[in-house]
Amino acid sequence: MLKKIALTGLLFISSLYAGSDRFHDFAKVSYSEPIYDYVYDRESQRECKEVRYKVRDDRYYSDYDDNLGVDTLIGTAAGAVIGSQIGKGNGRVAAQIVGGLLGAKVAHEIRNNYRPNDRYDDNYRYETKTECYDKPITSKRKTISGYKNYFVYNGVEHYKISDRPMRRVKITHTINF
Repeated sequence: MLKKIALTGLLFISSLYAGSDRFHDFAKVSYSEPIYDYVYDRESQRECKEVRYKVRDDRYYSDYDDNLGVDTLIGTAAGAVIGSQIGKGNGRVAAQIVGGLLGAKVAHEIRNNYRPNDRYDDNYRYETKTECYDKPITSKRKTISGYKNYFVYNGVEHYKISDRPMRRVKITHTINF
């Protein structure tokens, strides 16, 4: 039984190596050359700047006066007197009413439109605020991703890529028959 196991093991091992022969050789590296890649990094830089805004001033009170004043009453009376000079009969009453209304309107507009201290756009003011935002910055840098190791074997120049410079390169020969 032991003989059978030994014979089976010997046949199995010899079948693994049957039909091929493998040996190794070494070649000296003449020079190594770095392989470069470019890496792009994205960063953000905080930038702030002063921005000027036009803002409605809530503390502003308009000079426009919508109240009835003495000038409006005087305008009404003057318009009615002038209107009474026009027309006859019922037309005179209508002219007095229209004259009174027009006189009141003219007096009211004069009060609100012809003031020397009237301000049109003064109800706005300007505020300066600081606005900040992140500005993306892309930077490019050169990195070494590997090395080409050049060597001469049987009179022909070859290279092998590796992650570091090498002194010698292992060459494997396989002979099949």
